[in-house]
Amino acid sequence: MSKKNKKILVIVLFVIIVIGVAWLLYFVFFRKAPVPPEEIIPPTEEITPPHLPVTRDDWEKMTIEQRIQEGLPATEWIEEEEELAPPLAEMIVPQIDEIAQGGRTWITPISDDPVKGATLSSDGMSNFYYDEQSGHFYEIDNLGNKKLLTDQIFYDVENINWAPTKEKAIIEYPDGFKVMYDFSKEKQYTLPKNWQEFSWDSGGDRIVFKSMSQYPENTWLAVAGSDGSQAKPIEHMGDNADKVIVSWSPNGQVAAFSATGNPRGTWEQEILLIGQHQENFKSLVIDGRGFEPKWSPYGDKIVYSVYSDNSDYQPRLYIVDAQGESIGKNKINVNLATWAHKCTFNNSGAFLYCAVPEELPEGAGLIPELAENSRDDFYKINAFTGEITFLAEGAMGGYNVKDIYLSSDEQYLYFVDKNTERLRSLKLK
Repeated sequence: MSKKNKKILVIVLFVIIVIGVAWLLYFVFFRKAPVPPEEIIPPTEEITPPHLPVTRDDWEKMTIEQRIQEGLPATEWIEEEEELAPPLAEMIVPQIDEIAQGGRTWITPISDDPVKGATLSSDGMSNFYYDEQSGHFYEIDNLGNKKLLTDQIFYDVENINWAPTKEKAIIEYPDGFKVMYDFSKEKQYTLPKNWQEFSWDSGGDRIVFKSMSQYPENTWLAVAGSDGSQAKPIEHMGDNADKVIVSWSPNGQVAAFSATGNPRGTWEQEILLIGQHQENFKSLVIDGRGFEPKWSPYGDKIVYSVYSDNSDYQPRLYIVDAQGESIGKNKINVNLATWAHKCTFNNSGAFLYCAVPEELPEGAGLIPELAENSRDDFYKINAFTGEITFLAEGAMGGYNVKDIYLSSDEQYLYFVDKNTERLRSLKLK
């Protein structure tokens, strides 16, 4: 290497050494200590500690930090009055009465099986009825205990018409065959097929009926002994047989009603009362059509139902005197929408007990089938004043009532439910 090159190299090295020494001096004596970078903590969502139970056992399992977070005593458990949960609301149970007193009332089943021709028995407390399945007649008490009335079997009975004494009944079959059966003697008597629509006298010894014929001149209202003997005509019906209602009054004066009086307009009728001896009884003037009567126990009054345009063609009840010179007097418009066959008098005739549909469609008087799905409430009516008392609403949905009658002590109101044909009772006292 030449001297010139060596001299240049020495100069470069010297410069490098000077710069290095200068940097070293600066680093040691003059440079500020570096500030460490600020620690960056990533943001986190605020976490709410879970709700912890506050029983003493659970408190003891907590850490002090958990107790503080929960706002509980940190080191010592403090007994607090336990907060009682609010009492459960008492279940509201609808009040159902055992005895009819104007509210929902229990209806008691008497028979387990369907019945036909149910009626109050001769003792005034139990019931007689026909059982279609066995063909037997039974007596059944209020507790459902039953016994045979007779060993004789009656097959396929269509209709039963009991004498007031309940010792006899006229039994009719679908083919028109009819017998009068005497349960006290266990003996039956055959009646003519052309005898129809029977009614008994109060003693159960005689019957009144329609003697029908295809010839109007041979169609008569007639009477006979209960066994069919000593028959005699009492009134010629001719072409008006369908206008005659056979109904022997308890006092024996009237044998039938006839809607053959003088015309009185669209919604008025004159009803004639027919006796056994051509009596000239006063007539009844009724306020509608569809006349359906029922006698009081002494025959001094009747309750009847009729319909008209003023009642939306629904049946309405009336009570009127029906004996002697008082016939047609003291008429009471009860203003209940039901039929007379849904009513029964008490023993004295002072009160009337009726099943009244809760709702009736318009025209039910004209077409009774419209009321087949109705449900009945029960009312008591004063037969002299017309005062109405609401007795009961049948519990468990109610019933469609037929064959209604009262026990002799007026403690039970018996009826057959039309939908099930079962015998039931409503307790009145």
